Amino acid sequence: MTETIAVLFIFFILILFGIMFYYKYQGVAFKEKQEELLGARAMDTTLKVLFLPEISCTKGEAEPEDNCFDMMKLRHANETFKKYITKYYFNLFSYSRIYVQEVYPEQTQYILYDKEIPFLEDGTKGWEKKEPTFFTVTLKDESKSAIIPHYGFGYVVVEVYL
Repeated sequence: MTETIAVLFIFFILILFGIMFYYKYQGVAFKEKQEELLGARAMDTTLKVLFLPEISCTKGEAEPEDNCFDMMKLRHANETFKKYITKYYFNLFSYSRIYVQEVYPEQTQYILYDKEIPFLEDGTKGWEKKEPTFFTVTLKDESKSAIIPHYGFGYVVVEVYL
């Protein structure tokens, strides 16, 4: 009888260790999946920004130029984004921060979209991690010359919050 009780005790101890191991494994797997989904959402948001008609370069009625932002549109895009943030842009970008950093010929930053997860009741920030993605773009400025457009370059930064 004592041998049977000892075997059952060891059996339940082994089952307990198995449950604890499985619980820890699931926690790590959940965090890894969350990181993977955050990276995928950051890339999706970056692709949406790169193909926004509100800021892309166009040649009249022709197709837009690849990886090019129009500076005249870019300078005023923040006003449009703020005006329609709840109706349209929040559905596209959710909680993120998007800005264009001009590198040449000037060092200017244009914030397109900035919607951070609100603070919690205890005063701590509402997000625990942000995933930045960077993409190089050409900046076309037709306001400097009427005949030949002036080109510069910069990069787009998309920071997605988790």
